[in-house]
Amino acid sequence: MNFLTWGGNVSGGFLRSHVVQEKRSDIAYNIELAQLADRLGVEGILYPVRYVGRIGGSASDSGQLDPLSIISAMAMKTEKVHLLAAILPGFIHPVTLAKAGATLDVISNGRFHINLVSGWFKAEQEAFGIEWIQHADRYRRSEEYLQVVKGLWTKDNFHFDGDFYKINGGTLSPKPIQKPYPAIYQGGNSEESQRIAAANSDIYFMNGAPVEELIEQIEAVRGLTNKRTVKYAVAAYVIARETEEEAQREYAHILEQADEAAIEQFKKSKETKGMWKNAKEISDFVANNEGFRVGLIGSYEQVAEKIKALEAIGIEKILIAFRHPLQELPVFYEQVVPRVNSFALNTK
Repeated sequence: MNFLTWGGNVSGGFLRSHVVQEKRSDIAYNIELAQLADRLGVEGILYPVRYVGRIGGSASDSGQLDPLSIISAMAMKTEKVHLLAAILPGFIHPVTLAKAGATLDVISNGRFHINLVSGWFKAEQEAFGIEWIQHADRYRRSEEYLQVVKGLWTKDNFHFDGDFYKINGGTLSPKPIQKPYPAIYQGGNSEESQRIAAANSDIYFMNGAPVEELIEQIEAVRGLTNKRTVKYAVAAYVIARETEEEAQREYAHILEQADEAAIEQFKKSKETKGMWKNAKEISDFVANNEGFRVGLIGSYEQVAEKIKALEAIGIEKILIAFRHPLQELPVFYEQVVPRVNSFALNTK
């Protein structure tokens, strides 16, 4: 199993809860986190994209750093960890993304990836004068977006005639170092997102969910791939402690302090068809991307066994989040990862 974690470029933390948690988003913190991930052997860091608020859309004090810009800085401070930028098609033209992405792949020596998110935050886009289009159209635009980016990354004299984008013989140079192109992660749990991922993306990124729901989503995408190879990843919030009792106490404390105002604001701001459709309890909304629904809460051994169960259904990557990443990530790699994988990792 491979693990990714969240970058800290958006302030406010990843829990909609009043508990003490890591909320920093400054450059110094991000460098420290990225270099820690590099030392531990974390596969990748995903830098989310927000123009308004924090994860979930509630207010924050420190704002948001652009993922592409911060990746350019982190690339110079790390050597191995892959750097993923979340991309909102409405905010950045695919030609601009293709050019910036190829440049970042060169700067990072082949460690740049994108995570395409079609967008659920209507008020955010309208605040900046970006037309809000219907769900089906957002995904048609996303499909064209990926086709343009991949075409410019792999071809010269590239032509494209779509409803949203038109390219008339464009050539970008240099091309990315990674061949055929940097891996494309894609979020979204709707039927439209599954169809586009099956045809265009390399890794299908799912919100947190129980194993039964994840199996349904994986089978749906597999049924659409037409023999394309697509890998599967899921977001999960981790509470791993020496004993199950310690982990459950931590979980209960977080839920007792749930930020109900932030949760209600988030519910009102999202416009999606697939993601969060099965979220019912307040716990489903406290952790970002439904992270608690995966159930990675318990003793080190219990969390490792749950991860093995995810691996058994075809999941190859888990995007993990923590309340205190700088403290918990090394413990996770010391206590949980060796129980999952057949090798021990250096955490010094």
